[in-house]
Amino acid sequence: MALKSRLLERRYATHTQPMSELNITPLIDVLLVLLVMIIMSIPIATHSIEVDLPVGTTEVTPNSEHIALVVTENGSVLWNGEPVDRPTLQNRLALAASAPDAPVIRFEPEANASYDASVQVINLVDDANISKFAFAGAHQYRTFDAE
Repeated sequence: MALKSRLLERRYATHTQPMSELNITPLIDVLLVLLVMIIMSIPIATHSIEVDLPVGTTEVTPNSEHIALVVTENGSVLWNGEPVDRPTLQNRLALAASAPDAPVIRFEPEANASYDASVQVINLVDDANISKFAFAGAHQYRTFDAE
């Protein structure tokens, strides 16, 4: 009884078989580089509102007349506590600008007033060439507490 070695019967292939699996590591590397490039090319978002403020003199006498111009939460405008519409506001601003001793227009929007309504009122003040314009009551909004 002769012993046969299994090693002598094993055939070794000299031709390599092609890989049946796709090597996706380089593909993932390229995609990550492209993702980083896209993220770096996105501009930083800036949120700003362009508002042209009226330019005037700062000469305010202590006894000059003050007119409170308030924008409420619902978008209505109050002239010294009296509700006014847009044409009436334009007329009153024109009269205030043409007065020899122009009154100080104190702009006091409410806390939850619309920015759009506020900007429209500021633009009306600018169009009327008001020389004495002040933002009043802004100190109450300088802190943002959760209360």
